[in-house]
Amino acid sequence: MNFSEFSFWWVLLLVSVPFFAVRYGAKSLGRWPDRCDSIGLAALSLVLFVNADKTSFIVFLFEIIFNYLMVKWMLGREGKQAQWIATALIIFDVAVLAYFKYLTFFIEDVIGLTGGVSPDWKAGFPLPIFQSIPPGVSFYTFQMVAFVVDSLKARRKRPIKFLDYVNFVAFFPQIVAGPIERRASLLPQMQGFKFKFTAANFDLGLRWLSLGLFMKLVLGDNLFPFIKDLSPVADNAWLVWFNAFLFTLRIYFDFAGYSFMAVGIARVLGIRLTINFLAPYTSQSINEFWRRWHVSLSTWFRDYVFLPLMGKRKSWAAFYLFLTFTLSGFWHGAAWNFLIWGAYHGALLLLLRYAGRPFSRAMGKYVKRPQILSWAMTFGAVVLGCLFFMETNVNVLLTKLTTLVSPGAYSLGNLMGAFGQFSANELVALGWVMLLAGIFLLLEHIAIWQERSEYDLLLNPWVSRALLGLTILLSANIPSEFIYFEF
Repeated sequence: MNFSEFSFWWVLLLVSVPFFAVRYGAKSLGRWPDRCDSIGLAALSLVLFVNADKTSFIVFLFEIIFNYLMVKWMLGREGKQAQWIATALIIFDVAVLAYFKYLTFFIEDVIGLTGGVSPDWKAGFPLPIFQSIPPGVSFYTFQMVAFVVDSLKARRKRPIKFLDYVNFVAFFPQIVAGPIERRASLLPQMQGFKFKFTAANFDLGLRWLSLGLFMKLVLGDNLFPFIKDLSPVADNAWLVWFNAFLFTLRIYFDFAGYSFMAVGIARVLGIRLTINFLAPYTSQSINEFWRRWHVSLSTWFRDYVFLPLMGKRKSWAAFYLFLTFTLSGFWHGAAWNFLIWGAYHGALLLLLRYAGRPFSRAMGKYVKRPQILSWAMTFGAVVLGCLFFMETNVNVLLTKLTTLVSPGAYSLGNLMGAFGQFSANELVALGWVMLLAGIFLLLEHIAIWQERSEYDLLLNPWVSRALLGLTILLSANIPSEFIYFEF
């Protein structure tokens, strides 16, 4: 669901207004069974998904029905039988994801390395080839897989109602780009679901929504044109760094903005979703960064990949950690740069694991405020990592990396050329966006320093109203696609 598109809100209102009008009248007459709320939520989610992509909806509906029937079968079995059913279902779900997301990459970029792939291989391929992945397939597949594992491990294997399962998987605020919810967190809220339209839910929900809208429409979307214009530049180290820095800001404002909008919409309906970001750019180590960035995905890979792979072989923990992060990079996209990005972060975590404490002790002896240096080094490492993430052309990526390690690329002429890249009006516009972004991030830092909740200051009622006003005044004229819709 694209919250920045008018069509989403139009369809939401078009379906919601008559539904809630009928609901209000029927409840007034005492003729509204509680189960109708669950039916209404499922219908709303599915209608919004159809509006987003009709073809993908067919695939999604098939996966829901198949997964439900298989889980129901699994819950009726014990021991090895249940494990085999779970294994088969997980393989099926991952295979569907791989087909839509990785087929072209595997044939062209892996098998293609041998030179044995014809340029027109798609014409003779027995299955249809999709130019883009279905909306949300990466996220709802992981949610379904986690559900299978958690259901297999559940102490009490009670049957699950189909309607509750549909609402668990298809809940419209989070289906396309997360957060990836767990069975223990979301399913109980869907069992016997009732809309909870309370003043407290509306108030907090709208504050989260205002925060997300500001992050996406004002900060993320206004940064996008500058990133797009600078992306082809590969021979000026100042601009390569600056472009990666702007992308680092944008990917946070864009993705966290979506997540917070999802939290806000869900809260208005009476559902509590996971807070998927915890002010990640306040982190003082890469380890802390991954506890704060895309929380639901990080914990998913920890619980369903890293820990099962490692098992009792704790002496191999470093290897499995590196492998897990490389796989998490590949989850983000079917391209070599994403594998490199995942391996890069895995290597940073290993470096922190083995050299972090000696380095911290040495730094504490010579630096008065080591926390500031730790933060700067962590943020710099994240910015460099974003260069791997944003540049999908490996040849261009290698050129940019060569530029970054070339002393001549940091010349005064290149620095002056970097300023000359923008017109006066562009510099003013960029300056204002950077000022707002700086204030936004400063408020996150202050909240952390004061040991508050990460977004406590930004969710203040008066700040929330100010953010909504700024969103109305300063939203980008042309909204950009959410970055994670591509993944």
